Amino acid sequence: MAIKSDLEKAYDRVSWDFIEVSLVAAGIPEKIKKRCPLSPYLFVLCKEWLGHLIRSEMSAGRWRPIRLSRSGPALSHLFFTDDLQSRDGSSSFIEKILRRFCDFYGHKISARKSNMFFSKNVDSSIGDQISQLFGFQKVLNLGSYLGVHLLHDRVTKSTLDFVIEKVRCKLQNWDARKLSFAGCVTLAQSVLLAIPNYFMQSLAISKGVCDEIEMIARQFIWGGFVDNPKSALVSWDSICQLRSHGGLGFRHLQDHNNSFLMKIRFNLVSRKDALWVRVLRSTYGWKS
Repeated sequence: MAIKSDLEKAYDRVSWDFIEVSLVAAGIPEKIKKRCPLSPYLFVLCKEWLGHLIRSEMSAGRWRPIRLSRSGPALSHLFFTDDLQSRDGSSSFIEKILRRFCDFYGHKISARKSNMFFSKNVDSSIGDQISQLFGFQKVLNLGSYLGVHLLHDRVTKSTLDFVIEKVRCKLQNWDARKLSFAGCVTLAQSVLLAIPNYFMQSLAISKGVCDEIEMIARQFIWGGFVDNPKSALVSWDSICQLRSHGGLGFRHLQDHNNSFLMKIRFNLVSRKDALWVRVLRSTYGWKS
């Protein structure tokens, strides 16, 4: 069972006594006021207390975390999702912890924006009972986090159609016929082909998605449209050559994606203590 909870953004509801205690415990100096650049960190400090409550319940054996593999680390909370075994006892304890946290903090959890996701191994009636206990909506997919979909199935071309749609939406306000060739090249390189960059940092985008986005960029450069394409005067491979070699300095999206994923591969080797690295290493049996 995974819970995606959302705190209502009501600054004046926060208990300032609780914040003062948190600031003193963290060793932060006084005179941090509302609208201060450091004020967003107040919520981070307060969530640390929620982490202490969760670890306390884990030590007492009342909060049962999950393991993604037999030898993997125990996952209880990630401060954007809470993962635990979907037992009635665990559910009642997490509900009590959230209620205690809100009482101390003075905040309120938005039931409208909070969701619950259950494994296929959990009986539907049990899932309904637990979701009613919390007052959260039971969903089949947790949606997205920081703009990236929280996927539960194999990533396919249809999974990433939203990236292609973002590229198409950018073209709605542009008219290639009113732009110079240099203007089309600049917009295609700095805007259209830059849209997938954020998603490429965490996902291996399929060749079909990369080819379609590159096709949209090509048609825009040569003044064509999706429904009325024009013939390209130069091959895409030539355009992707370095400027010193006669190209325009474009990059193939798949090569660009692989360069982003190399950062993840490097972290798998160098950041052995990171939680996500420990999970992946234990799941796939990577010892060395």
